[in-house]
Amino acid sequence: MSKEPTPRQSTPAKSPTTPPAGPGSRKTKPAKQATQHAETHQARIEQRAYELYEQRGRHDGRALEDWLNAEREVASAPAESRSPSRPSRRSA
Repeated sequence: MSKEPTPRQSTPAKSPTTPPAGPGSRKTKPAKQATQHAETHQARIEQRAYELYEQRGRHDGRALEDWLNAEREVASAPAESRSPSRPSRRSA
């Protein structure tokens, strides 16, 4: 009686030099920073638009005008005032 060899299943080779791209990988870091910047930028616009609304006495009907004015003001603000979370580089 002869036994025939059973076929082996091959396993795919793993590449130890290529780490998987995940949320913490370098490839996603710039995208995450861009997203955070966009969210912060929009939050500043929202805040300024609401301030303009309040300055007008909270009268409805001019939300678009307030938003566009807020966008213009935020875009023209100096870079230092746009990012208050950064530590200042002033010498003591």
